[in-house]
Amino acid sequence: EFWLNRTLPQPLGSSSPSFCGHKCLIEAMLPLTMKLARRTFSTAVSAPTGPLAGLRVLDLSAILAGPSATMLMADLGAHITKIERPRRGDDTRRFAPPYLQKGPEQDSDISAYFASCNRNKHSVALNFATGEGQQVVRRLLQDSQVLVENFKTGTLDKYGLGYKQLREEFPGLIYCSITGFGNTGPYKERPAYDMLIQAMGGSMSITGVPDGEPMKMGVSMFDLTAGLHAIIGILAALRHKAQTGIGQHVDISMLDVSVALLQNQGMNYLAKKQRQARVGNSHPNVVPYQVMPSRDGYFILTASNDEQFEKFCKVAAVEELLQDERFSTMKARVVNRVEVTERLNEITRGHATNWWLQELQTAGVGCAPILHLDEVFADPQVRSRDMMIQMAMPGFQKPVNLIGSPLKFSRTKVNYRLAPPRLGEHTDQVLLAAGFSEDEIKQLRVSGAIGEVPQPVEMPTPPLTMATPTVSDAKEGDPSPGPVLGSTWDSVRSTSVPNASAFISSEPTSVPRPRSKLRGRAVGGGTWDSVRSMSVPNASAYVDNLGGGGVPPRPRRQLAKMQDQGTSSKPVS
Repeated sequence: EFWLNRTLPQPLGSSSPSFCGHKCLIEAMLPLTMKLARRTFSTAVSAPTGPLAGLRVLDLSAILAGPSATMLMADLGAHITKIERPRRGDDTRRFAPPYLQKGPEQDSDISAYFASCNRNKHSVALNFATGEGQQVVRRLLQDSQVLVENFKTGTLDKYGLGYKQLREEFPGLIYCSITGFGNTGPYKERPAYDMLIQAMGGSMSITGVPDGEPMKMGVSMFDLTAGLHAIIGILAALRHKAQTGIGQHVDISMLDVSVALLQNQGMNYLAKKQRQARVGNSHPNVVPYQVMPSRDGYFILTASNDEQFEKFCKVAAVEELLQDERFSTMKARVVNRVEVTERLNEITRGHATNWWLQELQTAGVGCAPILHLDEVFADPQVRSRDMMIQMAMPGFQKPVNLIGSPLKFSRTKVNYRLAPPRLGEHTDQVLLAAGFSEDEIKQLRVSGAIGEVPQPVEMPTPPLTMATPTVSDAKEGDPSPGPVLGSTWDSVRSTSVPNASAFISSEPTSVPRPRSKLRGRAVGGGTWDSVRSMSVPNASAYVDNLGGGGVPPRPRRQLAKMQDQGTSSKPVS
């Protein structure tokens, strides 16, 4: 009754309300009222409030590039149906340790990696290598506006689920493929790891210290940015569909993305056709714009123009440098990089990091500490922007910490409705909503087209909240964080400031290293033909082994606003 009396949002690019919001679920439920009385469906899931509410996405992707894209769309309100292999699920379920902790020193079966990109999704355990599974995919597409996949080029064609095979039956479908090398070109059938793309796209050749080896970035940059470009492409295609009613194929190549993101570095080469030497933590076109040594550590200095460099010289009491032709202009400082850097390093070693941070910030010169991750999540700016949240999960003693969405809207706010799902948690719910009868679902399970129903797990009741951050005063590799007491330039501790005694309590709580009995599986293969890709899984990866088996004080208005955005859901049993 609650849903039937609500005004349901209309999906992008659709003129019919029949696929809006949760209405298709209601229509499937009404004829089955007596049967559904024996089932426990979630009644605590809040309505999506984001700008994509009403959009339905069938997510056939796995690992990181595709799932990161669909999670962002889910946070924005889209209804995401995530297709996973029966018994095995998304490979990232086994990319561990670490696992989310369901109690003190207790591993759950959900890896931190999987949790990073799979909230707000409905998990369906479906084997589309079978004919029955392929028909289920087609049935689900009747209510979907978007399909996202990141298999190797040509993989889904083998199962009759490629774009060319679906476009006549579903002319309005936006079909997004995220692959290593795209759907055309001599490399199109190769799989891809993020690190391969970092190497082949040129970014590793310009990353690292000048006399060291080429260096990859610390995050899977091109998995994640390929996912972001996929969202941009999907939204643009939905805009076109809204005007024409016609869908299209969105072809995203990780290599294309890596080349596009060379941006100014790529143009530095194209301007003069000269290879660029690595400059480590420095900037190729600006000096100083780099890591600087201090008396007790390091900090970042970004004097990105002549005005800021003059302010730096005044703070450092070395205004005579402004009369030196090697230092006086931006071009001169770049040309004389070695001499300038050596002199500035001598200067910055004269004071402690906190002194530089306070004085430079006061003078309006760009600067920053270099923070560890515990300090990032304890930072007052990060906390104020709700970039660490908590969600209740079935079988967990306490809510778990997750990274929040960076997208903030004044009207259509992001909300967090579903915790990262158990494998196949929503299979029956989704199939009933798509019009399958209970007998049909039972037959699909007998045939092996869908997975078993996961065991029901008790769901805790705490609503979505801000997490309580902690910050560590430990040396590298020694996990012993304590509660945060303050956060100013005076007390901040980081890679650049070894001592954090002012920042944490005098009696930090020891956090032991998680004990895990589970281990991720090694990836086999070492050639272009046999290698498994973290970003683009191959067909065998999908079909193999199917037969085996306190919250910080907050203003009352803001807390109420968070509660209005919704709480986590109870599981479907």
